[in-house]
Amino acid sequence: MKHQDMIKSVKLKQGINEIDLGYIYPISPIEDSNLDVSYFIDDEKQSMMIDCFYANHLVVIAHQDGDLNIQLGKGYYVEKNDTLTQKFVSRNKWSGGDGIYSFNLTNGNDQFDQKDDIKTLFVFGDTFVGRSDEKTYQRFQPHLMPNNSIAYKVKDHIDFKLNWQENGEIAAFYQMDKVFDESGSIAQNLVTYNQKDDVDPYLSGYHPNHLEIVFDLHKPQAITHMHIYNYFSKESDELAKRGLKNIVILGSNDQKDYKKIKEYTLKMSTSINDFDVIQIEETYRYIKLSVETKTKDSNYNDQTFDEGLFGLNKVKFFNDTKQYRDIKASSNNILLKDYDHSWIWLQDGVVIKDQLYFIPMVVNSDSTQPEGLQFKIKGVSMFKTPIENNQIVPHKRMQKMAPILVYDKDSEYLYGGAIMPNSTQANPNTGDGYIYVYGYKTTMGLREMIVARVKEEVFEYVDEWTYFDGEKFQHDILKSAPLLKHISCEFSVSIINEGLYKGKYLAVFTYDVNTPYVSYAIGETPVGPFSKPQKIYKTPEPEIYKSTTYTYNAKAHPHLSSSKKVLVSYNTNTYNFDHNMSNSNIYRPRFIYLNDTTK
Repeated sequence: MKHQDMIKSVKLKQGINEIDLGYIYPISPIEDSNLDVSYFIDDEKQSMMIDCFYANHLVVIAHQDGDLNIQLGKGYYVEKNDTLTQKFVSRNKWSGGDGIYSFNLTNGNDQFDQKDDIKTLFVFGDTFVGRSDEKTYQRFQPHLMPNNSIAYKVKDHIDFKLNWQENGEIAAFYQMDKVFDESGSIAQNLVTYNQKDDVDPYLSGYHPNHLEIVFDLHKPQAITHMHIYNYFSKESDELAKRGLKNIVILGSNDQKDYKKIKEYTLKMSTSINDFDVIQIEETYRYIKLSVETKTKDSNYNDQTFDEGLFGLNKVKFFNDTKQYRDIKASSNNILLKDYDHSWIWLQDGVVIKDQLYFIPMVVNSDSTQPEGLQFKIKGVSMFKTPIENNQIVPHKRMQKMAPILVYDKDSEYLYGGAIMPNSTQANPNTGDGYIYVYGYKTTMGLREMIVARVKEEVFEYVDEWTYFDGEKFQHDILKSAPLLKHISCEFSVSIINEGLYKGKYLAVFTYDVNTPYVSYAIGETPVGPFSKPQKIYKTPEPEIYKSTTYTYNAKAHPHLSSSKKVLVSYNTNTYNFDHNMSNSNIYRPRFIYLNDTTK
């Protein structure tokens, strides 16, 4: 179908006429002085979307009998891609996954309008593994669920991959390394900032022989000063005597040769907000705090409180007004350490040269939540995986934490739901050298799109990221400005090369996370301004499978699309596990096209 094609011809009666179109279409504005026309998607009245109205239902008040021709407007109409959808139906071993992202492993080009001889990597989140009945679709026990799996696509063939172990078990390709899965009175808590729940202070073990706390900023950074918040507990003012007193601050760029920066005497804290400002004026990757614990005045223990524990609440590093957040802290002595048994949910990623980067969420169990939602987000990690012979090599991956989940007052800021690489590799023609990382600000359940950017060569150093505050990019993540309302957790933003919206930016998402509406918006630049969010397709699966079925996380796959025929996926799931086990058709991706009507 193309612009001005007939959608429906209707004979109108004088008075109110209800016209059902069956599907959501872009409609050319109906301009007739004898008619009052209202455009609806289900029960929601629609305003104009740039050049057209989107609607699946019209209410027309006719002042006299007559004919009405409803024509296709300038915009997108949806076409199901049943062929690709069916390729993700499998009744044995890999049998469904969500969180589908795609990557061009051949050359990293992430633009529309490419040749079909490239090799694509699909990555999935939680994945069902097992056998299902070919006729009833019932999943047979046992059914496993590793937290991620992958597939490779070359032309029309898709090869699903599971991470088989030597003993026949199946594991996720990406899992949390233990060193990043710790909790307790650990040193990492000293550099964990702006979280929803308070983290524990750092505490050494009892009577350590010597105490060292090392902060790794991942690359040499100019440090003008630091803030040290000495130990304080609301349980008792006396516990402040655990705080450090005489310390030595040292710096290094190789973690071998340390240079003494200064000796310093910390004050004892009288509140949770007390801190010392210590001038540094040096450039180092590693900063070490050293305490001779066997000497007098190493902490504030005294005759009335001779406990033998050494503690701190928080440490912050600055370059003038810029606070560093991308820091790994460790200590040679810890009182309490446990493992959270976290898992990951893959968010978007990016190919940079011969490496694939992911920035997945780190997830813990939370049994206080309702069925299907018994989890909580602990943080965000970053995986760096080599690409060899057009395949990823997960066992060679490197991991670190990424401080891109923070809280402020009633809002959460989380990055990684979408990445638009605009590097010269991903966009050889017009790339500006930046990787644009999108996320969302959540306030009272409403998600709004936010964006950061970073040069491709320093992508893995999160302190090099800058965040758009509505006017400019700057370093404070808490100043990230909302760009687009009603965004979903996973989505996409892509440069359009041809067609109606040539030179603009297409955002594709599910309207308000778990509704049945695939939606889009058009941006003038990577940071907007964006049009209003427009519903364009109502997914049928909630009505087909009933119970608690829902659809979510729509996104475009530009390197598998043309600018005028955009491939979009969305996920289908159900909150009821027994429902999922009863029908293996539910939990898998579906595919549609957004067709440009001006093509």
